[in-house]
Amino acid sequence: MTPKLRVLISSDNAYPPTTPCPVNSLKPTRIDTEGFSGDIWVFIRGYNGELKGGEGEGYFGVRGREAMSYGIVVRGKYKTPFNADNLVFGNVFEKPIRDNLPWGTSIATKFMYFVDPTVEADIYADKPWALSPALATMAHLSLVSNPEEKGKEGQGKPYIDERSLGWLEENVDGDEADDIPPYTDNDEKSHISLRRKWLTKASNRRAVQVDESTEVGMEFCNGLLDFNTLSATLPKPFTLQIPLLKYWDGQPVTYICQDKPPAGVSPVGGENRVRWSVAFEIVDEGAREELKRKGGEVVGPGGVVEEDEKDEKEEGEGNNDDVD
Repeated sequence: MTPKLRVLISSDNAYPPTTPCPVNSLKPTRIDTEGFSGDIWVFIRGYNGELKGGEGEGYFGVRGREAMSYGIVVRGKYKTPFNADNLVFGNVFEKPIRDNLPWGTSIATKFMYFVDPTVEADIYADKPWALSPALATMAHLSLVSNPEEKGKEGQGKPYIDERSLGWLEENVDGDEADDIPPYTDNDEKSHISLRRKWLTKASNRRAVQVDESTEVGMEFCNGLLDFNTLSATLPKPFTLQIPLLKYWDGQPVTYICQDKPPAGVSPVGGENRVRWSVAFEIVDEGAREELKRKGGEVVGPGGVVEEDEKDEKEEGEGNNDDVD
């Protein structure tokens, strides 16, 4: 049976995410934090969990998403300007995962760098993380200056139409502007590939300044996670399948979009300006009971042990103190 899940997103505080979010609904959920204001949609194929809003046909039936297993779609404005080299997106964990990493992690890590050469990561840290420049790593990206003046094209869609290179041509100056590749609007796949390749270069990213008037549409999706079995499968030439539930340590999988931290400062824990965040939690009772049987504890976003788990642990410790 598919494990039961829950999705949480940013509320007033960008991190940790604490607000339950509908899944597979075509109606967006509002995010309004200190650094971002906009809409979010979350889609999971075969979703079995809280606030289920359908099967997601309006997303998974869209061209280019047929093979996707999940998608995070965000559209809105960032309240303070950012540089494309300094806005990052990816995963963070509040507690170590090094003791729970499965066999084959080194292969998966190599694959991660192969797919996204801009990613930086430390999965063996006390607070593990893997982050990439946000505008480079997104599967689909749109940048629209003053959208109020340009009509409602793309507004309300639960997915992002790639519209980035034209904005870059208009807004990037200097030598980097000469390197922006030509493109055609009717070839979205090529458009995406050219954008991601151009933004692989750090000097190009540093030349991209996005201000408060620009509407930014971001879509992160892939087909590597099977939420019916909670397993990850790497594509060819790899043949590795990882049963994630077997190695679950009680933590949620949290995605953040935030300003890049200074050198030597951990990106995890709210020390940096997080713009918005999303967490995928396992709330399946069977999975939680199995975790407790192995001596683990359920940890919420932000690294806080859930109250029922904490109470049971403290009660057990108290009982041990009474025995001489």
